[in-house]
Amino acid sequence: MLVIEALGESLGNGALDGFLFSDAQAMDLPFTCQRLFAIRQSFICSQALLDQYRTVGAVIAHLPFLTKSNSQDYVVKMRRTCGQVFGQPFEESRLCYSLSEQFLLLSLSQGFAILPMPEGDVYPGLSVIPLDDGFTEYAVLAYRPDSMTEELQKFLSLFFGMPEFAESDATEDAGRSQPLQGRQVFPEDEG
Repeated sequence: MLVIEALGESLGNGALDGFLFSDAQAMDLPFTCQRLFAIRQSFICSQALLDQYRTVGAVIAHLPFLTKSNSQDYVVKMRRTCGQVFGQPFEESRLCYSLSEQFLLLSLSQGFAILPMPEGDVYPGLSVIPLDDGFTEYAVLAYRPDSMTEELQKFLSLFFGMPEFAESDATEDAGRSQPLQGRQVFPEDEG
């Protein structure tokens, strides 16, 4: 069972009030989703690859995209965005089942990733390049409005007034009557 499915099962049976996930993950579960905040992303590859190919576009052209996302829509969006920003869409993507696997492959120069990591020398052997808004992911809360607890209401109140929260408020109401599926929750992202 995938982690998101296990979380959905726990939410459905009342063991959880809600759970957070990235909108890069596909979710085909019948819950209300509320976008909470933006997650800035960076391009990550080994310094050896960047030294060898000299540009991010050349790395993208020659190596696979290493991702933990199970969403084909997300991979397509990243391919398109890489093409628009770096002039080169990637040909191949590879699903990693953990962050450890992703970092191992990055360290072995087996591909590149797009992750929420700050720029700096904290990651020996890796090159971290901040990306623009086109690569931004969002933290999303999945919950059941019919079992809203006081604690969950307090948690949500922390985000009132944030731009991402306000933008998605109308979309969240529209999604209550139908199952939500991955990135289709927030139509303003399409295009």
